[in-house]
Amino acid sequence: MDKDTHSQQMSIFEKYDYPSYEEIIDAYSKEFETYVLPKGNTVFGFWMQTLADLEFLDLELQGLTEEYTINPVDRVVNLKGDDDFIRLRIAHLEKVNGEKTLYTDFVDKFGDTNAYAFHNLYPYKGKFYPRVVRTLINAFKLNSQSLLLDPFNGSGTTTHEASLMGIKSVGIDVTPMGIVLSSLKNDLLFIDEQKLNYSIKELYNIAEAIENKKWQYEDPVIYKLMLIVYFDTIDAFERTSRYNRKGKTGLFIEKFNYIINCYKKTIEIKNNNALNFESSQIIESDVLELKNIREMEGKFDACITSPPYYFSIDYVGKDKIAYDYLGADMKKIESHYLGMKNKGNPKENYSGLPLKVAMYYDDLKVSIENIFWALKPGGKLAIIIGDSTVNGKKIPTTMVTKKFCEEVGFKFNKLIFNPLLGVRNRAIRGESIIICEKEN
Repeated sequence: MDKDTHSQQMSIFEKYDYPSYEEIIDAYSKEFETYVLPKGNTVFGFWMQTLADLEFLDLELQGLTEEYTINPVDRVVNLKGDDDFIRLRIAHLEKVNGEKTLYTDFVDKFGDTNAYAFHNLYPYKGKFYPRVVRTLINAFKLNSQSLLLDPFNGSGTTTHEASLMGIKSVGIDVTPMGIVLSSLKNDLLFIDEQKLNYSIKELYNIAEAIENKKWQYEDPVIYKLMLIVYFDTIDAFERTSRYNRKGKTGLFIEKFNYIINCYKKTIEIKNNNALNFESSQIIESDVLELKNIREMEGKFDACITSPPYYFSIDYVGKDKIAYDYLGADMKKIESHYLGMKNKGNPKENYSGLPLKVAMYYDDLKVSIENIFWALKPGGKLAIIIGDSTVNGKKIPTTMVTKKFCEEVGFKFNKLIFNPLLGVRNRAIRGESIIICEKEN
């Protein structure tokens, strides 16, 4: 080959000279996009990471569409149904017929697949994923006429997600902190924005008043909100020194402004999509005594709940700052936990298990019996539960819970294992969703 021929030979970029750095990056990014990004009008969300997510998508589509097919290789879905309704409800698709889903809008606005609206109001141990709640609400075909129960409501993940979806719900919990948080999440969806307007000076004065235990305010929502921001601030200072330069008051203001930002984003999404938020009812009570509330019998269309792991996670310890400030009796609060009420021997034989686990299982079964009593015939149940290790022994809570559901009369339908990704030294490495039905 002579020199002139060689100089005219084109590169793979169809040019006679060497490509620039920018051209190489651009070419490779387009090639990468071809292989990775789904091609179609109805496509998976980028948060679809596990086989469990594929099962969740399948459950949602069963509840939301007339018919569908899933192509997991190309990450696309073909479906038949009300596109607008599906777009506003589904949690595992990024687009439906070319339009962004409401869930994608939440993810884009908040930069997180689970910490949207007020779900991230306060760090609460043992929370489960709002996306799972949304999925189950869709799978159970709940609508504005339905009533949902969570008897282990904790900080209110179930009731808050139901409110965002326009579903009526009742949340029950024994912990004062759980009641405060779940009530706040509910109330902040309906508060007048003018009530959240405070100057820097006013916030400084509020932080100082709380610090000196002189904080009073006639509006109970604002009163509780400022306390929660303060408790979160003090907790952050106790856990790390990286906030020292900001100071407690500076961090208090920053955290308050974060909540204001969440409010504005949530209301913007509500208005843009013409959403109807539904208020939830929050009750401080004990699932073990649920039958004492006679009007609850056969009242609910579905129950979505996650019993606490009291033998693995110290729930009260996380909120010690709040309870100490409020003068609450932590021992009294702990005495209402599953497995803590009775001091005798377990009713059933749980061979080889620690006593505290056996007592927990006794109370867990009573809880499931009471949930069965509270559901309508045909009512659906989803229990999110995980196995853990106690004293070096793996505790089979998932299969024990499934067994209890069947023993009290539920028909078992499905079990999905959902790994908890990206967290080390976690007491619970993964959770299972047990889905049952109270037959007619």
